[in-house]
Amino acid sequence: MADELVAHFEKLLTRVDGLYSAIVTDRDGVVLLKATAPDCPLPFTESALGCTFALASDQASKLGLKKNKSIVGVFEGYQLVQFNHSPLITTFVASSEANTATLYPAMPNHFSHSMGIPIYCVGFTHDDNLIIGGGGGPGNSGVKNKIAIYKVDRTEKKLDLLIERELSREEDAPMSINVHPKEDTAAFGINSSNNKIKAGENENCRVFQLASDAISPIHKKNTLTSRNPDDYQKVVRFNRAGTLLATGGTDGVIAMLKYPSLTAHRPATQMKGHEILDIDFSEDDSKMAVVSEQNMWIVSTETGKVLEVITNPVHSKKKFSFRACRFGRGPFSNVLYTVVNGPPRQKPFVCIWDTTRWARIRTMTVGPRPITSCTLSPDGKLIAFGSADQGIRICSAKSLQVLMTIADAHDLPVISMAFSSDASLLVTGSADAKCRIVLVPKVFPKNHNFLYLVLALLFIFLAFAIQVYQNYGHL
Repeated sequence: MADELVAHFEKLLTRVDGLYSAIVTDRDGVVLLKATAPDCPLPFTESALGCTFALASDQASKLGLKKNKSIVGVFEGYQLVQFNHSPLITTFVASSEANTATLYPAMPNHFSHSMGIPIYCVGFTHDDNLIIGGGGGPGNSGVKNKIAIYKVDRTEKKLDLLIERELSREEDAPMSINVHPKEDTAAFGINSSNNKIKAGENENCRVFQLASDAISPIHKKNTLTSRNPDDYQKVVRFNRAGTLLATGGTDGVIAMLKYPSLTAHRPATQMKGHEILDIDFSEDDSKMAVVSEQNMWIVSTETGKVLEVITNPVHSKKKFSFRACRFGRGPFSNVLYTVVNGPPRQKPFVCIWDTTRWARIRTMTVGPRPITSCTLSPDGKLIAFGSADQGIRICSAKSLQVLMTIADAHDLPVISMAFSSDASLLVTGSADAKCRIVLVPKVFPKNHNFLYLVLALLFIFLAFAIQVYQNYGHL
């Protein structure tokens, strides 16, 4: 097995320009595994790498900055990048002119914050404070229903609570949110008490004023026809101008309201047998896309007339189902993105549609498990997906190439996600009562060489540990 691992490791050296050698030792300098480029004379004793780093790392850990994890050393013709994977030490030896960023992993670019309640909807205010909605729903679960606003501390990687509003325990938790594009207000989907729902008085669509000292209700409207407490408003969306507000419910009702009066812009439409999963407005506000599992409708916002219907998505002769839709923005305002999930063991995919002729122009798989949430950056350049595998993927809106992946971002599937106004932050929420905040880089690396290298190393560490354990019964 060791020979096969070394051979695999040697192939990886060719993927990083200027990388001469990768060596795994213990703290005493015993070389456990190494791979070296053929044209690489190493000007040092390999056994000195581990023990020298161990001493330096121990001293660095005494600075009061907690445990040292890595050290970079740059010399006249070489650079050493070393990592403490106690009890193992990994050393990369590279040319002094090699790009250190491809050898050295970036500092963690995301963090998690425990919110204390299940999170069902997230967004950003105009000053890029995080706004969340969630809770335990109606009843005596002991988990409160809340809307809260937090300041994101990027330096300390934490959230600071600014203000919160507790909601009635007899009512449901906020299940959907959309911040007004111009005003300091946000619309939510919050079911009334079970008694009001059964009486046909469900004030499910609610608008709150967002101020520095209060989160105050200012408008409310019933847009659901169902009297079943299990039905709720799944999506709410302002148009780009902020003059219309659309809602979609699990009862199949689509409502298009004037804002701020919340009077009907067009009569509500019920798609019988359908659960409305997502709604989005085109950048010029002339069209609205609506999806259920089986159908996607393109609706004129002026007349309410259905312009296009796309049914039963099929890929490789297998039936799939719609999950989300987003009109492109900025340079990609002439396209529509649809998220499509498949049957068991089928990967989900994302389609890009030409909105002038409603032809599919690109289809790409994104991750191995069903996509549960989707959002587009305000400038239209990035599109992000949350998945049933608890992971997050940020992709190029132009090519759908995956630019960043965060595995195991949550303990449960991602329910909601949103970009900040300048797309420098991405937040995700889940029923695991946590938010994950991602610091989105301005420029993404052009390749993932380091990622491949680290994954291979982790595999090698595991295989080596198993082999040692089998041979000697201990590590």
